[in-house]
Amino acid sequence: MIESTAIRYFRAVTESGSIKQAAASLRIAPSAISRQVQAIEEELSVKLFERGARGMTLTDAGHLLYRYAIENRNQLDGIRVKVQEFDTLRRGQVKIATVEGMLANFLSNFVIDLANDYPGISISITVLGSRAVAETVGHNGVDLGLVFGRSPRRDLIELARMRQSLCLIVSPRHPLAGRDHCSVKDLAGLRVVVPDISFGIRQEIDRACAGSRIGLEICNETNSLAFAQTLAARTDLATFLPRDTAMPSLQAGLLVAVPLRDERLEATQVTLVQLAARNMSPSGRLVADLLVGRMKAIKD
Repeated sequence: MIESTAIRYFRAVTESGSIKQAAASLRIAPSAISRQVQAIEEELSVKLFERGARGMTLTDAGHLLYRYAIENRNQLDGIRVKVQEFDTLRRGQVKIATVEGMLANFLSNFVIDLANDYPGISISITVLGSRAVAETVGHNGVDLGLVFGRSPRRDLIELARMRQSLCLIVSPRHPLAGRDHCSVKDLAGLRVVVPDISFGIRQEIDRACAGSRIGLEICNETNSLAFAQTLAARTDLATFLPRDTAMPSLQAGLLVAVPLRDERLEATQVTLVQLAARNMSPSGRLVADLLVGRMKAIKD
């Protein structure tokens, strides 16, 4: 459709060797092709074909025009592929497995913005622990994964990392709520609700407490970070989360985040991973690129 009719008919005559054969391949009348070829010759004031017993052969001018016609066709084919890919880029489903901490603020904002910019792309979110996220990505069950900490598998590519320092999360009424920061030693004997041992957050807290030789009074253990926040907001129990995870409750004034001054806890991070061998769809590549850009732009 984009290529002119005259050039298309000219190419057909050149490649078939006669107007009759070109007309048969295009399923049109020979007179229609003759008129188009004649129109090009009149416009350029040149002769394009030599007519002979063995058919039609190109003149020097005809060879020059044929090279242009082939280059033009190749360019149009390239444009067609790019346009089709661009259309595909804006449609499809992308599957993401993630740790729960990314849901409340980071991923919810990302999905909302993506829906506004690319309404044809749907996102499927599965919430798992870090190890399970890595396993699901490794078994090709999802396109992308967000794990707490570094990738635990060598067959996964780390696309981006985002700092997610752990904070002490308490209600505004808690005795520690007014502190500028706390050290791990300040937490000795603190009554807490903590994620269960499958969470990377819990593993980091346990290591930090062991390193400082202090103990926490674990009153509740849960596999739901949302539940831990609810208890912290309504009781004197504290919990541990990245600031971004608790952001909606912090902004609502239900909770307070107190920075923890500990080298290890300040360096915790979330990593975007992909299976090295996975063949990503255009929409999957787009979502991955957008996530990488957003993660790099966020300052903890």
